[in-house]
Amino acid sequence: MSRVLTCALWEEQCLNSQDKEPTLRLSLETRVAEDVTVICCKGRIAYGIEAASLSGEIAELAPQTRRVVIDLSGVEMIDAAGLGALISIALTAQASQCSVKLAAPGNFIRQLLELTKLTSVFEVHPTLDAATVASRGQAA
Repeated sequence: MSRVLTCALWEEQCLNSQDKEPTLRLSLETRVAEDVTVICCKGRIAYGIEAASLSGEIAELAPQTRRVVIDLSGVEMIDAAGLGALISIALTAQASQCSVKLAAPGNFIRQLLELTKLTSVFEVHPTLDAATVASRGQAA
């Protein structure tokens, strides 16, 4: 009897996690604070539309702005495609002479950035304010 109950609870947990999966998408909120464009990311940066949407946002913004800060404080998960999107962002920004800084990654995201050496590609700041201040400190 307890095995049946355990299986039923496990199936319920699986169904609940499947129900929650679509809510873990990526939402982007872009705003301009003086001369710095801030992109607030919430959700996950993963294979498919999520990684592509972040890359597309930068591709659109980079020719129009010189300073971008990507706020990662709301990012729960990033996969290999998300890391690839960050590399694409770095290349796009460099081609447009646009500075991109990363702000407030959680511990897990920060560890991934360090392991993949993306911390040598991007300046990573502990808070959004620190990244914004650092962006403004650069010459135009």
